[in-house]
Amino acid sequence: MRRSDWQQRFSAFAAERRGMAFAWGQNDCCLFAADAVLAMTGDDWGADYRGTYDDVKSALRVMPEGGLREVATRALGEPVTPLMAAVGDVLLMMNEDRELLAICNGVNAIGPGPSGIVVLGMESALAAWKV
Repeated sequence: MRRSDWQQRFSAFAAERRGMAFAWGQNDCCLFAADAVLAMTGDDWGADYRGTYDDVKSALRVMPEGGLREVATRALGEPVTPLMAAVGDVLLMMNEDRELLAICNGVNAIGPGPSGIVVLGMESALAAWKV
């Protein structure tokens, strides 16, 4: 359940991450989404992954069968159509032939990029999870 001040917490989270570069095991798509949910709800579904990987090879070793879709489903329940996504909901996106987790910011999705937050169009959303 979201905290009563989730909107302010989400804004503060996004501001903090605005210039933070992508880093495996610190600010990758999975932990970016988990940290956003943590800020809004106080629930840390990323705890099981923290400190368990630091590069793509080790990330793939800890990834459950089913990939990022399974990670989000285990944490947040069954996905819904991306058309139902609202601000703060988790999205499974396709970008450059790769799946990634992002957060809905209303009309787009945000996630970690090489030099900070990147914005992705909702047309690339494959699934959504309500937070």
